[in-house]
Parts: sequence; structure tokens; C-alpha cells
Amino acid sequence: MALNIDYILLIIFGLILILVMYLNRHRLKIEKFLFPLFYIVMYRTKVGLNAMDKYAKRYPRSLEFFGSLSIIVGFVGMVFVFYEILLSSYVILLNPTTANEGAKLLLPGVQIPGLPRLSFFHWIITIFVLAVVHEFSHGVVARLYNVKIKSSGFAVLGILLPLFPAAFVEPDEKQLSKKSRKAQLSVAAAGPFSNLLLAGFIFIVLQFLLNPFTASLVESNGIVITNLDNEYPSFNAGVSVGEKIEEINGVIVSDVDGFINEVEKINPGEEVVIKTNNSFYNLVAAQHPKENDRGYLGVSVAPENVGYKEAAVEKFGLTLIKVFFWFDLLIYWLFFINLVVGLINLFPIMITDGARMAYIGLSFFIEDELKLKKVWGLLNIFCIFLLLVNFLPSVIKYFLPILSV
Repeated sequence: MALNIDYILLIIFGLILILVMYLNRHRLKIEKFLFPLFYIVMYRTKVGLNAMDKYAKRYPRSLEFFGSLSIIVGFVGMVFVFYEILLSSYVILLNPTTANEGAKLLLPGVQIPGLPRLSFFHWIITIFVLAVVHEFSHGVVARLYNVKIKSSGFAVLGILLPLFPAAFVEPDEKQLSKKSRKAQLSVAAAGPFSNLLLAGFIFIVLQFLLNPFTASLVESNGIVITNLDNEYPSFNAGVSVGEKIEEINGVIVSDVDGFINEVEKINPGEEVVIKTNNSFYNLVAAQHPKENDRGYLGVSVAPENVGYKEAAVEKFGLTLIKVFFWFDLLIYWLFFINLVVGLINLFPIMITDGARMAYIGLSFFIEDELKLKKVWGLLNIFCIFLLLVNFLPSVIKYFLPILSV
């Protein structure tokens, strides 16, 4: 088996982190959440505190609007991500051995179906940008409401092992707790909202600038199957990853948009004929896991890029084109990871901003503090259970071959 360079770099990076933390152990603080399963190691500094003060004083009205909007988007996002994880958990619990993975750790070198491979350098750059944007937003909004920022710095999120680099700002919790609930919610929601806002901006850049330019550089030749969902029609019919789809029910499909248009017409239980470059496949569409009135084939596709256009190579040079595609992929990961982390951070589990928002939100309806903490704690436990359920297919797929030997 070939060595995965991204795994090697991740291991080296983890060892360096452990060494740095050991050498600076007197300056570290460990926040324990279900330790040693979940924890955060924090290295305190004063980096960025002056900039937070500066922007809070310069743009108070804009930041107040930003904070109010972040509360609305935050609660909407919380409901959305809770519904999606709840629905995914329900599907997994119905048949955990064949269900698709609901969640997976996004680490460099891990290949997630339907996504490009995440390299170590794309990962580390993206995590750094995400953390700085997230924490700086927390700090600026906290200073808007005259909450003292005690420190900022670098952190490592540990899931058993210290793996995920992060950043943090440490507001004075006593001061923050005395502020209005709107102020507290604004501070909590500012981080994930800023990530979602950045993701939205990058999406526009990708859609209207980078993607059209990228398409002008490559030769495309139809669409290729990139992933099959286990126990769904395409998988059961014998379709293979790597085949090129040419027709659906006699209709020629030459690009992803054409494929999507034809698939959206399919109803549950409808007979479907797929023609690929290898064979014809007859199958019956299943019910879509999330939309009962739609058919589902259980197949993911992507454009088949067969190389760079000669005209583009002559104009820009092969090296410059490859560098552009590296940065284009970086921009994509900045969009995707900011979007996903921004939403997951709104899911109310212990250390997330969503958990703090849920506590403050519940306080509008539950005045008794002991009862409030009990309800909030039960909500946390339920959400942790849902998240663990979403990792269940990954665990089963990993251990099942071992147990069957």
C-alpha cells in the first residue's frame, strides 16, 4: 500500500504540537469537556486585542446590525442543522449497517465520496483562516458591548488526541453574564455567522468568477460516476465507480446539469434505464432519503476532465495553470469548511456557540436556573447522542471487516 503523504504530515504536525505544548506547559490552560474524549488546550497571548478595540469603536452601528443579524441567522441555522442531523440519525438507526455515513472527521488525506481529496496544506491554511475569522468576530462584538477580552491565542481541540488547531478569545465571563441577553447572543452568534458570511462570499466568487474560468481551461468529456450508496438501486444493479453515464431513459446526458435535470424527473418506484460506456443497467428508483416524493438512484457524478486545453497551455503555461488549480481548490475548501463548521458550531453540544445560544434562548422561557440547567443539559446529551449516531456507519464499516475475519 502506498504511503499517504498527508497522513504523514498530519502525524508530524501532531507530534510538533505535543512537543510545543509540553515545552510551554506552564502557559497552557486545558478546558475539559468529557475529558479525555473532548478537550481544548489553550495558549494565551494578547494578539489582536488592540485591533478588536479599534474596529469596535470605529463601526459601532454596523457591528450592532451585524450582531442582530447573526442572532437571527444563528437560530435559523441551529434549527436547520438540528433537523438535518436528527433526520440523518433516524435513517441510520433504521439500518446502521447499510446507511451512508452521516458524519466523518474532515482530516487531511481522508477521501470523502463526492468531494476532492483534502491535502494537508489546504487543510491547515483553511483551518487557520476559519479560526481567525471566527474568533476575531467574537472579540469585536464583545468589545462593542464593553466586555473585556482577557486574552486571545492559539488552541488545539482534542478528540482523544490533540489534532485540530484553532484560535480563541477569552472574554470576561462575569462581565458578559451581566450584559443583556441580546448582547450575550450577539457575542455567541458572531463567530459562526462570520464563517457562514465568508462561505457565502466565497460561493459567489466561485460561481461567477472562478468556476467559469476553470471550465475554460479544461477539456471535459461527459460525466463520470464518483460514488455509489450501498444498498441503493445503482449499487444493487451492478453499476461501478468510474463508469461514464451516457443516457438516462434514452435521454443523452453530457454534463452534470443534464444529469440532474433528468434525475429530478424520476419518481419513487419508477423503472429507470441507465446507459454507461460499459453497459445498460435496469433498476427501480428508491424513495429519496430526505424527500419522499422524489426518486433516488444512489449515485454521485462529476465532470470527467481529460486534460488542459492546448490553447490555455500555450497562453498561460502548464506551471501557472497547475498553480491556479491549487489555489482554486484552496478557495473551494475555504467555502466548504467555513460553511460546514459554521453550521456545526450552531449545533448545541457542550463547547459550541450553539450550546451557549441555546442556554440563553431557553432562559426566555425558563426562569428557574436549576430547571434551566437541567433542560439545557438534557438537550446537550440528546444532541451528543445524535452526533455519535451519525458516526456509527463509519465505525461499523471500519470494524466489520476486522470482526468478520
